[in-house]
Amino acid sequence: SWKAEEWIGRHGHGLVYGSFEEMLADPDIDIVYVATPPNCHREQAKAVAEAGKHCYLEKPIALSYAEAEEIRAAFQEAGTRCFVAHYRRAMPRYVEAKRLIDAGVLGKVRGVQVIRTQRQTVEETLPYDQKPWRVRPEVSGGAHFYEGDAHMLDLIDFLVGPIVDAKLQVTNETGCYPGCDAVTLAGFTANHVMVSATWCYATYKAIDRFLIYGDEGSIEFPYYDNDAPLRVETIAGGAASQVAHEGVMGGVRKGPELEVREVAPTPDPIVGLGLMQQAVDELRGIPGRVCASTLDTAMRTLALTDAAERQWRETRDGVS
Repeated sequence: SWKAEEWIGRHGHGLVYGSFEEMLADPDIDIVYVATPPNCHREQAKAVAEAGKHCYLEKPIALSYAEAEEIRAAFQEAGTRCFVAHYRRAMPRYVEAKRLIDAGVLGKVRGVQVIRTQRQTVEETLPYDQKPWRVRPEVSGGAHFYEGDAHMLDLIDFLVGPIVDAKLQVTNETGCYPGCDAVTLAGFTANHVMVSATWCYATYKAIDRFLIYGDEGSIEFPYYDNDAPLRVETIAGGAASQVAHEGVMGGVRKGPELEVREVAPTPDPIVGLGLMQQAVDELRGIPGRVCASTLDTAMRTLALTDAAERQWRETRDGVS
């Protein structure tokens, strides 16, 4: 509690409670931010619901889809709201990306391609009880794909629609932790946008590429660099101005003239602030204000990450 008291001293406002239960009993508290590790989410989120309060819940929602269903049932019974911290849905760069997509700047969106890699860390090779909590499934629910890169799946959902038909391939090449360390996903969204994605957490360097392409243009950006601009590429003069002609072996003889521009919306001063404000505005009943990340949207993503971890456990344990 001394850290909380020190924070209050620096900022000049706030309260410190002796326990979680004491905080939930305070009638002046309307919404609770559950920002603990995933292994605490089911118990704490359900307690928030039972106390008749709203919740802003960190992702992943819980250790499994089944646990998330318990949380959803608790809030349905309580009649209160639970928002999930997939905060990129409200970040200015992604709000602008969605506006451009919805405005038809890319034409008909055909596909999304994602590649995300990172180097293995020294900490991941330590004895199990010393490994980072993110790669210990009893704490995080899985490993990097389940705990962190669920954000990327949720962003696909937000920008081009829910993934409704997906095939997952999972493996663990390093053997350094129980969860999967490499995942591929191929499928379609509800809008029939193709999705092709690869995650690998033990390569020689970090690769970070998120590409959305259509029949008139594309948007590309590095996912983890929140300050990087969106690279927008479109056919100069519009698609109708440059007709493709067949070339050798059925390919296109010549590519179109392209216009390339960078779009860099001013980021929020605090990461995640935009989504929190959406939740507050919705609860206050401000017309037209709706929080973009709910239990229902987050559970679509959790269904995929949970399926990947279950598939890996069955493969690892030889379950047919």
